[in-house]
Amino acid sequence: MGKGLDRLLRRLSVRQRMMAVIAVLLLPLAMLSAVSMMILNEQEISFRDSVEESVHGLIPLTTLEYYLQQALVDELLAESNDSVPDFAGLAQNIDNSFASIGVGTDNKDVPKDVLEDAQKSWLQARPSVRLLVQQVHAQHVRDAATSLQTRTELEQASRDISSARVSLSNVLRARYEKAVTQRKDQLHWLMWSWVLTLTAAALLAMVFLRSLLKPLEALTYAARCINEGQAGVRVDVVGRDELAVLADCFNRMTSNWEATNANLKTEAIEDPLTGVLNRRGVLSRLEAELELHRLRRQPLSVLAMDLDRFKFINDHYGHSMGDRALAWVAETMRGILRENDHLGRHGGDEFIAVLPLTSHAQALEIAHRIVEVIGEAAARVAVYPEITIGVATMPEDGDQAKSLLEVADSRLYAQKHRRAKGDASKKNEAS
Repeated sequence: MGKGLDRLLRRLSVRQRMMAVIAVLLLPLAMLSAVSMMILNEQEISFRDSVEESVHGLIPLTTLEYYLQQALVDELLAESNDSVPDFAGLAQNIDNSFASIGVGTDNKDVPKDVLEDAQKSWLQARPSVRLLVQQVHAQHVRDAATSLQTRTELEQASRDISSARVSLSNVLRARYEKAVTQRKDQLHWLMWSWVLTLTAAALLAMVFLRSLLKPLEALTYAARCINEGQAGVRVDVVGRDELAVLADCFNRMTSNWEATNANLKTEAIEDPLTGVLNRRGVLSRLEAELELHRLRRQPLSVLAMDLDRFKFINDHYGHSMGDRALAWVAETMRGILRENDHLGRHGGDEFIAVLPLTSHAQALEIAHRIVEVIGEAAARVAVYPEITIGVATMPEDGDQAKSLLEVADSRLYAQKHRRAKGDASKKNEAS
């Protein structure tokens, strides 16, 4: 599923994926922030209403109870000429408070029995308060005369008001506790909503970013491998986005680089005329083989070869024919040498052959075969040269490239000298 999602995302451009990342991060956060503000604002309004409800509901009852207690002490005597409390206004405020909190059987904020107790207590106290108002006015008219009946009624009214206050307090406390619980639940819901939203946004952002970073990491790794000289490094091309185009271009550049590098290496060690190794190439192979054979204590032979009559061919048939003769000699020797042998042009008409795992006797047999095949062709075709070969073998002739080549060269020119003396003797005998 991960690869499928990655391939699906790689169909989008980098710009589109960046816009998607921004949308994934910002849109849910913006929506959740708006919802959070609405809920917190609603909680603030609810808390303010709860406070106002408590103030407008309990203060009138508490004030009324206080006045009743004061009237009970003073027995409603207005000797101090203080203004008579507005019992009617207080009673009206309490009625409004009960109406605002919706006292009744349909209210679900508080338990039904608490609502009924508050309603019953106030309904019992209401007639006493009304009667008290009437008596207060009557007593002012009668010059504040008191009686036992008035005191009894005051005490009863005070008890009724106190009961109503306690019941209303229970109602308001129950509503407040329910509001607090609801606010806690809403805050928990908001907290978990933020946690889940941020987690989901982070996961989606990681998926989007992974679709961007994974191909970049692959390109970085491939570039490091190329820098270290590794060959055959390629990057998987997935999707149609800019990174896929970049990966395809990188693969093409790598292929071109490898082809160019291979051509340069070939040109650096290959003789363009004959197709065999050049001087640098054959000497490098000789050094490598010597190092390996010294460690393994195995024999290795070197053939130093020089063409005969090559200058005559160049002078009489032209340099182009001389080049063709060189190419023919190289091709003939490659056909005789073994697969693991190394043939190189040392310079001009001189060649070197490196024969791994070859004793001196075996090298002499190979040299004799080369001389024989090339000599037979030269006897038939005038533009083909003959060849002279000197053989040197490690370890008896040395274990360094310089010493082996010097021994091979000395044996080569010794053969040339003997051949020249033989040819001179034949001419003398003929004359």
